Amino acid sequence: MTQNINSHRKKNHSVCMIAYRSLPKDINRMKIARSLQNNGYDVDFISLNYGDHQGLERINDINIIRVAEELKTDNFPAVFINHIVFSMKAFYRLFLSQSSKKYSYFHVHNPPDYLILIAIPFKLVYGTRIILDLHDMLPEAVESNLQFKGSGILTRTAEIIERFAIHFSDAIIATNSYDKQIISSRNSVDPDKIFVVMNTPNLEQYTIENALKEDYGYDNKFIVLFEGTIWKRRGIQTVIDAVKLLKNTIPIYFIVVGDGPSLQYLKDIVLEKDLNDSVKFTGWVDLTTLSKYISIADVCVIPFLKTKVNERGVPNKLFEYTIHDKPIIASRLKGMALTFSEKEMLFYEPGNADDLAEKIHWCFKNPEKTRKMIVRSKRRYKEEYSWNKMEKVLYECFQSV
Repeated sequence: MTQNINSHRKKNHSVCMIAYRSLPKDINRMKIARSLQNNGYDVDFISLNYGDHQGLERINDINIIRVAEELKTDNFPAVFINHIVFSMKAFYRLFLSQSSKKYSYFHVHNPPDYLILIAIPFKLVYGTRIILDLHDMLPEAVESNLQFKGSGILTRTAEIIERFAIHFSDAIIATNSYDKQIISSRNSVDPDKIFVVMNTPNLEQYTIENALKEDYGYDNKFIVLFEGTIWKRRGIQTVIDAVKLLKNTIPIYFIVVGDGPSLQYLKDIVLEKDLNDSVKFTGWVDLTTLSKYISIADVCVIPFLKTKVNERGVPNKLFEYTIHDKPIIASRLKGMALTFSEKEMLFYEPGNADDLAEKIHWCFKNPEKTRKMIVRSKRRYKEEYSWNKMEKVLYECFQSV
């Protein structure tokens, strides 16, 4: 529900969230904001803009303040310049508003970590507490994404920025226990200041939809699905290669739900391999449509390549697939392998299309064994990873500072 920005505001602790992301498109960050708002916090959220959205908008009692435009490129200089533009506009907006509103908390979502520079002056002058939400590890992200001669100095700079951001934070949120280990191992920080809040869906905000393959004309297809932002390091090209290997063996159809800088790169690969009749790119879709697409999938994939940033990640799509009762095939990377076992999902060698094709073919041939795997993963999700459990940790984090 969208309301006027000047409508009634809850009176309690006020939070300013900052994220270099577009809202409400970024489901996970909106979920965190809504959880805080539902617990009595007054939340403003400074974000990017995309499409025809207003600069100021009130959604679900959260004030969305859009200060810069979303980029459709992963070109480093362009992105870095946009980071600066975003940060300057955000700081200016906050500086002007200080006479009418002082925040109790800044909740800074990375990447990048240096967004914390927006909040530090208000911490020093007004004592505002800062919570740093590390969705990614900046040094690993820089090393994985910027591979050119001389990029090592940027990785070392990222390590300095991370230490700086953690030093000025009153509490830190990590998205999994492995990330908490990484943070503790290279920073002088009390482990009790680090809270693990995993990217699991809130089922009170996330309605599971059901559709039929017939609704989309896929009656006899064995559907493999990926959803998320499209970058090369996500390894989607490996799935396309596996589709090529299986095309004449099983009725495979690959659906890519999402958008991102490498979309055209993947479309070119599909065209080159003559797979237009076996691969579909939907573009970005809303939550309802996403859920419908997942519901018709026979197998869902997380095909990330082996990079430092991917090695430690536990993506929210892992849990989105789980709550839809879908079998999951993922690259054997440490973060995901620590979250679910081989009894709960299938793993393959990152970047190995032959191994992935073998796992997809196994699911096609063994539906009963696949169903048992789904039951085990769903049970573990409910016992350890549900948003109800994560939400409690989120509240503990805020209450600790």
